[in-house]
Amino acid sequence: MFWVDDMNMTHALTQIAKQWIARALSLCVLGPICAMIASSVVGADGTHHTTFLTGASIASGALALIMVLGLTLAMGITIGRLVDRREGLLNMAFVLGWVAWTSGRLGEIYRMTPETGTLLKLSSEGLIISISMLVALIFMTSPSKGSESDQHDEISRFDTKYIKDSLTKREGIASLIAGTIAGLIFAQLFGQTDLPGQAVGVGFGAGILAGTAGALVANTVRNTNTKDTPTPLAPIIIGVMLAGVLAPIIGIIKPGPDNLLGLVVHGDLQGYLIVSPIAWSMGALLGVPIGHSWVEHSVHQANTSHASQSASA
Repeated sequence: MFWVDDMNMTHALTQIAKQWIARALSLCVLGPICAMIASSVVGADGTHHTTFLTGASIASGALALIMVLGLTLAMGITIGRLVDRREGLLNMAFVLGWVAWTSGRLGEIYRMTPETGTLLKLSSEGLIISISMLVALIFMTSPSKGSESDQHDEISRFDTKYIKDSLTKREGIASLIAGTIAGLIFAQLFGQTDLPGQAVGVGFGAGILAGTAGALVANTVRNTNTKDTPTPLAPIIIGVMLAGVLAPIIGIIKPGPDNLLGLVVHGDLQGYLIVSPIAWSMGALLGVPIGHSWVEHSVHQANTSHASQSASA
């Protein structure tokens, strides 16, 4: 008995040590390295107010993007396999947050190039980053659902079969749509300036609200006989990433490229246009699990209480 307890304690301490080592490497080593790589991209005006694909040279920006995503994916997949998937999610978000926090202001990009092409580049960049993050999440899960510690964590699964199954159920589709809409609404309401710090904060908040809204909607529309089934993270995370892809497209329609410069000058830029592509993915990875856990914990408590009352009756 004591030997088993010692083994369990050793395993738990080992897991904790792995988690904190991973976080230290992400925050103190890989994050700054990726931020430095991103800072090598310059805009058309020679400043660093640019994203990877809106700079003076698309080739150099694309190369920097490949390097940043390559390092982030390699680290995320490694941590996801050695520790667990949720830790992989968290640490990829830390690295993306570093890049987003130290990047330029989107308002200055719109000031220099208030064009449809700029918005399309931002949307394309968001799509590339989102797909890359999803690839990392899939590799964390396949072929055996990730590391030994999260074999039974169905919520964080991202293998292709599980994603497909989730998105063919009405609660999965509903949570994806709810996550997308909630993320865009949060960004519009709380995005006041294009400062990188606020863009990161808005992306994070959008992820939290999306996680909450997605889980609430999923539990609302779920069939009665599957009420005890937990809501997977995959559709909601995809929904927030989709919001990052759609936001610049919406900007083409409203306010429209011709109005961007005036809105920047007067400080009236729409909130969904201040969040950089990489900040949207950071918010999806970091914020969604937080909002999601709030709802799932409450639902679990309610179901447990209901089951106890039914048993006593």
